[in-house]
Amino acid sequence: MEFIWDENKRRKVLIEHKVDFKKVQDAFDDPFAVYFEDFEHSTDEENRLDIIGYSINYGLIFVVFMYESENYVRLITARKAENWMVKEYEENRKRL
Repeated sequence: MEFIWDENKRRKVLIEHKVDFKKVQDAFDDPFAVYFEDFEHSTDEENRLDIIGYSINYGLIFVVFMYESENYVRLITARKAENWMVKEYEENRKRL
């Protein structure tokens, strides 16, 4: 799977959230990651998804993405996990 993004958006996220798209891809390999559909924000993009996963560079993070095709994942935004996200992640770890 290859990751792609809009470079201007990457810079904006880096400034606003101090998270770089280039360093979050390992969250997708996290066996405890929590995925969900982002119905609330899916007006512009179909099949917009969220993941809460562990990144070696940032710890627990929240990433919004979509599958561009079966070979490409387009990253939309990323930030460090909020408290509710940490709780969701921990609950998922307990279930697995």
